[in-house]
Amino acid sequence: MSNVPQTYNDEIDLLGLIETIWEGKWKILSIIAIFLSSVLVFNISILNTNFTAQTQIRPITSSEIEKYSLFNSSLKLMEKKEIKEKDTDIFGITQEFLLNAYVDEIQESSLLEIGIQKYNLINKENFSSESSYNDEIEKFASQIQVLNPIKEKKPNARLYHILKGEYNDMDKWKAFLIFVNEEANKKVKARIISRFETLVSTLNQEKDFAIKDIETKINNARKDYEKDIEYKLAFLNEQAAIARKLNIPKYMITTQKFVTQNTLVTSEKNDQRFNKQSDIISSANNDFPFYQRGYLAIEEEINQINKRKDKRPFIKSIYVLEQEKRSLLQNKTIQRAVELFNKTPLTQNDFKSTIVKVSTTNFVDNSKKNLYYAIAIILGGIVGVVYVLLNNALLSRKNNTVS
Repeated sequence: MSNVPQTYNDEIDLLGLIETIWEGKWKILSIIAIFLSSVLVFNISILNTNFTAQTQIRPITSSEIEKYSLFNSSLKLMEKKEIKEKDTDIFGITQEFLLNAYVDEIQESSLLEIGIQKYNLINKENFSSESSYNDEIEKFASQIQVLNPIKEKKPNARLYHILKGEYNDMDKWKAFLIFVNEEANKKVKARIISRFETLVSTLNQEKDFAIKDIETKINNARKDYEKDIEYKLAFLNEQAAIARKLNIPKYMITTQKFVTQNTLVTSEKNDQRFNKQSDIISSANNDFPFYQRGYLAIEEEINQINKRKDKRPFIKSIYVLEQEKRSLLQNKTIQRAVELFNKTPLTQNDFKSTIVKVSTTNFVDNSKKNLYYAIAIILGGIVGVVYVLLNNALLSRKNNTVS
């Protein structure tokens, strides 16, 4: 039996391992490439890649809103001159007004639902019934959000909203956004035009009613005059007949006495005494009867009344009423507002209530592609190194066995 002690080499030759791995680097890289290719095929054919899209909704520029300044001024004049009630709906077109109107149209959801259906963002063939398909459209539309304004971290930066949604087809989503933007602008435009037309119609109606009310008052004043004159002539004819019967051609008492007793009717102020029948009757009961003026004066007054061609100067308050009517007829405030409205961008085809650039939409990938690729590289590298080392170990053992 040999007394020579056995020696065991338990030390790891690191330099040898590194050399072995370096020599098998192409095999390792080939294995990593196989892993990466497998992940790539998986991502393309199996993985459903979703993204989050964020589109900025900004107010129009100051130069654009300036085009509405004259129209807004006309609205203020309408508010002062035409509108009496405090709760009348007067609006001014501002950046905030247009932006809020645009956001309201999108948040209403019906426009989004139409766009989802139009661009087939949800495949109808995947649903067994029409109702379940419509439910899914409503659900998808409700998940599209308009986020509150965010302040940019820049000096004098404007506030803007963000339209946010998730989908898996960039081209379809962009087409959908273009449709939603165009339709929202059309709806905002139609809403403002309708609102202005309603306002103009209401104010014109109020103006017409006011004119008709004044015309009614004028007609009533004329009828009252005719009735008063009828009573007055009846009274005067009666007093003239009495004067003739008593052979009183002229005044029998002094003018001063008649004035003192309020029975002398020699001026416009005295004529107003007989505008009411009660005044005429009470006058007849005075201590100095009216017929004592004499039939010559009374008959001449009757003659002058009957000869009146223009009765307007004798109709009480008609001048003031005609002034009010003329003022309403000549008021062009509403007409000018309409003319200025027709010069705003609202009557043009390129109207925009906001600034929305679909091309600048930010798409954020929601999938874990990069993670999968990193894992593929790591696993491929580990498998490749193990393969090279095992293969080298097997070759070394084989060579030792043969020798």
